[in-house]
Amino acid sequence: MDVGAGLQGSVQEELWPLVESYLGSHDVAGLAVAVVRDEEVVSRGFGVRDAGTGTPVTPETMFHLASVSKPFVATAIATLATARGAGEPVLDLDAPITELVPEFKLADGREGEVTARRLLSHVSGLPDIEDYGWHDPQLGDDALSEFAGSISDWRLQSEPGSAFSYSNAGFELLGLLLSRVTGKTFEHAVRDLVLAPLGMQNSTFLRGDVPAHLAASPHVGLPLSVPEGSYPYTRRHAPSSSLHSNLVEMCRWMVAHFEPAEGSDGQWARLDPALVEQMWQPVMPVERPPWMDSVGRSWFVGSYRGYRTVSHGGSDPGFGSKLAMVPELRTGVVVLANSNGIPTPDIAAAALDIALADVLHPAKPDEMIDLRALPRSVVGPVAEVLRASGPEAAKVEFRRLAAIEPAEFDLDDGGFVDATWGAIELHRPSLVWPLLRMWTDLRPDSSDAWTMTGCAHQLDGQLDLARSALRRAIELDPENEDAAQMLSKVPSA
Repeated sequence: MDVGAGLQGSVQEELWPLVESYLGSHDVAGLAVAVVRDEEVVSRGFGVRDAGTGTPVTPETMFHLASVSKPFVATAIATLATARGAGEPVLDLDAPITELVPEFKLADGREGEVTARRLLSHVSGLPDIEDYGWHDPQLGDDALSEFAGSISDWRLQSEPGSAFSYSNAGFELLGLLLSRVTGKTFEHAVRDLVLAPLGMQNSTFLRGDVPAHLAASPHVGLPLSVPEGSYPYTRRHAPSSSLHSNLVEMCRWMVAHFEPAEGSDGQWARLDPALVEQMWQPVMPVERPPWMDSVGRSWFVGSYRGYRTVSHGGSDPGFGSKLAMVPELRTGVVVLANSNGIPTPDIAAAALDIALADVLHPAKPDEMIDLRALPRSVVGPVAEVLRASGPEAAKVEFRRLAAIEPAEFDLDDGGFVDATWGAIELHRPSLVWPLLRMWTDLRPDSSDAWTMTGCAHQLDGQLDLARSALRRAIELDPENEDAAQMLSKVPSA
């Protein structure tokens, strides 16, 4: 079989119609999808990079990658910690990071137990960030240092090295450590250590370096809208979240991890295979199959039809991403979206199904969802009626769609959460207030509805209403930890 020709044909004949069908039947702004196998690349953009302008997504469109940023930071750190030639490593992964980041302190005095090795695998015991502050971006070169000094009231939440606990904060500290070791800003250090050597010339952790004519806009709420004047970017959280890239260069990133294919022409830059294998060694069980059986150094290690996978996903307001590789088969997929609620892992799985149809058994793994079988959330069509005709007509439409048998729409609260959280996290609750009010009217017993409503009230300064809504959420679901945490942060009357 001619794998290259076969990949091109099967992707065009099977995957692209599948993605087009999904785009046409769900609430999506834009998608970018690429498949690599044996150094053959097939990629395409779908939908729009901005709903206001209608500009189409292309393989060159630059997306905010959210947490898919983390393996790039980890690779830069691992590079500094690896001996090269006769030289010694310039970074000790097991040294306390306070040796180079003295402003990092903890309330329990245990900051000396936090090392780069533990941070890389989310086993440091650090808590996670509660509020990214997207509405108040910090853009100075000292943003990471200020973050490190701002968490002095934190305590370790678990014994270092004992358990997996995802911490974005840990990667902000790694970014600051990278800056201190190299004597450069974090963004320039990762560019020089990773992006430039791999030929990823347009990829950047600095939003200001993204050409406006290539940038994808975030879309939040339903109907989808671009939150003017707000974007998920701050240098305070750049290492965990702010890489911007496109399909063309993300394919270079994937191929850099693979052994050269037979007959490779040498046009692809490669990472050191020994370094890559270190990054992929399991460190701690995660037990979230199929993609996340364990965690290595930032990468999640899983399995797909008996083959090892390494992957990472990401989600920030208005963006979603998924990258998954099957190294043994020199195959990888990347999915980028500029709206929330898009099942990027399922699109990635569908892409692997098609790319590896000649290798893999046709039965889908139990944990995978068939993209064709995903129903559209009821929130989209109801939100359209809400905008056009008001809340009473929207409620009638919801009840009509909910009564259809067999069910054609997903009625779960998850669709409402996906439609509202992005705008709220960007401190733009005005974009979703009509939807929130209708949601609590339709489902007064929904703990999620009252949680999101309480958060929106707090952002608007309506503290009494916020407390009331969050208490209602906890009454409906005493195990609603999000509501309890939010309530604890609302100032007392």
